[in-house]
This record gives sequence, structure tokens and C-alpha cells, in this order.
Amino acid sequence: MKRLIFMVLLLAWSCPLYAQKLDVELDMQRLEKGKIQTFEEEYAVDGEGRRKRVVGIMLLDAPPAVVWEVLADWDAMGPYVSGLDYYKTVHRIVPLSSAGGRALIEGKLSIPLVAAVYTLDVNFDRSQYRQGLVSAEEIGTYRKQGVELQDNTATLKNIEGYEYLEPFDDGKRCIYVYAPIVETAVPLPGFVERALSKTTLGGYMEGVRAMVAQRQAAAE
Repeated sequence: MKRLIFMVLLLAWSCPLYAQKLDVELDMQRLEKGKIQTFEEEYAVDGEGRRKRVVGIMLLDAPPAVVWEVLADWDAMGPYVSGLDYYKTVHRIVPLSSAGGRALIEGKLSIPLVAAVYTLDVNFDRSQYRQGLVSAEEIGTYRKQGVELQDNTATLKNIEGYEYLEPFDDGKRCIYVYAPIVETAVPLPGFVERALSKTTLGGYMEGVRAMVAQRQAAAE
């Protein structure tokens, strides 16, 4: 077994940032078989005590530079993720470059009983790659600036998360960590919650894996 220490930046854009060290023991037998290792992470929320989220870990057979290119290509993600109709860039706040960038990304989920449209504020900085739901107030502000955004589906309360890469096997491969949170404004049936969780964690991560494999194959 190997131990991996992650420094990650958490919470949505409207909240203060803080760093939290995660001490995670990797299940290399599971990862080498191409499976996703998951664990629960506890974190603090101002005025709301402590909460939990599920974090996924995956071993990708590509160097970090290749994976970063995939993670930044949100517009190509739709066909690779089950339950996701599309992602598309609707506004660039900071132009994307090798140093990073920041953009508003519109997404649409279509899973049983949930068809949700939403816009994420995504920071592509490799040291703090994270995302948060754009609030109704922020959407109004952007519209006044001439940026056309759709309203978020009312059933969505919050979306946020972070992604992180760690070089592995002398940089030939990498460990990929993804920690999303999707909260709904109304209770959902158990099977819908499970489908939503499967899409937002496992579905997305497997989509990244498929895109990475395609990029690697195209480069050979």
C-alpha cells in the first residue's frame, strides 16, 4: 500500500477558501485493476457544522499533462458520461492557457426523474482546480454584463467540488482525485439519488478515463 497526502481547496466560490490535508491510504490492488477507490471526506461548513462528501480516486495510464488537457476540455465530455447530455463553455472569465483559466460551463443532466440545467464557475488553475454552482444572483449580474446564462433548474440547491492530480510511476501515470457534491432542493427517491450519485462521481470519472485513453491512442 502507498500513502498519499493531498492539499486541496474546498467549497464554492462564495465561501472563504481553506486548505485541508487528506491522509489517504491507496488501495493499489483495486486501482491497478482499473477500479475507483472511494472514501468519505468530512469538512466544515460555516454555520452548519460538519458535513460529508464522497471522494473518488482513480489510476490513469497517462502523464498528468495529458490528463489536464482532458479535464480542461469540458465541451467534449458529454458523449463520454452516462446521464450527461452536454457541457459547454458559455463564457470565459480568464482565457485558458497553460497556466490555467476560469470559465462558466453550462451542463445538462438527464437521469430518471431529473432533467437539470445548471451553470458552473470553473477554475482551471492546476493548483486549485474546482467548481461551484453559479447562484441566481450571480446569473442576474452576468446578464447585466451581456452574458446570456440559463436559470439553474429549481430542484438543484448546490453543486461544488474539486479535482486533483498526483504524478505516479515516475510521471508516466497519475492518480486522479475527484470530489463532487450535488445537493437537491427537494427530497428524491432512493433510486434517483443513486443514479445522480453514479453520474456525478463514477460516470464522470469513467468519462475522463475514456477521454484520456482516446487521447493517448490518437497520439500513438
